[in-house]
Amino acid sequence: MKQMSAIASSMLKKGVVLVVLATAPIVAVAGPGGSNRPYASICDTVVHVIQTQPILRLSIDLACQVRHLGLTTGLIVQDVIPTGPPVNGVLPVALDATVAYLAANGDELRSTFLGTGEINLVTGDVTYEGIETFNGGTGRFQNASGSSFIEGTASNVTNVGSYTSVGRISY
Repeated sequence: MKQMSAIASSMLKKGVVLVVLATAPIVAVAGPGGSNRPYASICDTVVHVIQTQPILRLSIDLACQVRHLGLTTGLIVQDVIPTGPPVNGVLPVALDATVAYLAANGDELRSTFLGTGEINLVTGDVTYEGIETFNGGTGRFQNASGSSFIEGTASNVTNVGSYTSVGRISY
């Protein structure tokens, strides 16, 4: 009977361990070489014109909340290239940019952005979208890779805007 009790006790303990393991939250931990993680950001932007000729070049200050970086500042240097004449007051453009995000601990995440947009020449409203490609950085982002889809808006009247980004990143 004692032997039966010991077996039942052992099975009960194992059952409790299995229940605990089955209900424990799953935590993603990066392995040495990185892992494929979800990436998301919400950024507010302040736009400054660097040059207007031969193409429009902008410097864009960032204040972001970025998954895996937290509160983040950053800088975009972006070229705005018209891709055709205005249609009904809307100018189609191509966008080409370099991006640097700076996390609170000093680690930098770098990327490039290629996209398209439209500038309403009457209202000054700007809409854009494109692909951001991560290409390294410093600290934990030294070997970062991956990409995200960005879409955003801005105003040529107020020189402020915002964008959201969703994708995957490895580091």
